[in-house]
Amino acid sequence: MGNAISPCFQQNSMRSSVKVIFWGGETKILNGKHIAGEIMFDSPDKMVCHADSFFIGHPIPALAINDDLMPGQTYFVLPIDRFACNVLSASSLAAFSSSSSSKPIINFDSHCRPFEYIKGENGRVLIKVVPEFITRLIQRGKEVDHHEDGSASPLLCSTPELKKQYDLLVGSRDQVWSPKLEPISEYKN
Repeated sequence: MGNAISPCFQQNSMRSSVKVIFWGGETKILNGKHIAGEIMFDSPDKMVCHADSFFIGHPIPALAINDDLMPGQTYFVLPIDRFACNVLSASSLAAFSSSSSSKPIINFDSHCRPFEYIKGENGRVLIKVVPEFITRLIQRGKEVDHHEDGSASPLLCSTPELKKQYDLLVGSRDQVWSPKLEPISEYKN
């Protein structure tokens, strides 16, 4: 018998460990039992999120302090201040980008999409953000690509519905915002 480690053993060791991806791109593999509070204690300005729980139009899936980190799963450690809004949208996904880096956004092949359509428990269609997309945004792509007209790149808004939602929320960079107010009239007594 040789000194090589069996592939079966390697696969089982990956199932018993937890993968944690931090905001700056650092990745840690944790072995044994851990709770989210351990990571939150080390990084008090960050939240821990399960990687498979990001859905457009749903709350950002932050874990509680006492939640167990499940073996074989991936978790993201994200800054709380970047995600002030509770609901995940195309514009909150843009918060994954940072103006501090000049790296281009990741080019996805035609077989790798950032979103996946799945059916929820109530029968409604949900738009799931693929964990690999978020991982690549955190680790390499720190800037969302915008066209000259200010609209988001097709990598972020890969469907017409998402592009329309993004344009409604963010709008053009050249567009001047003004409130739509009704005129106020005074009544004399």
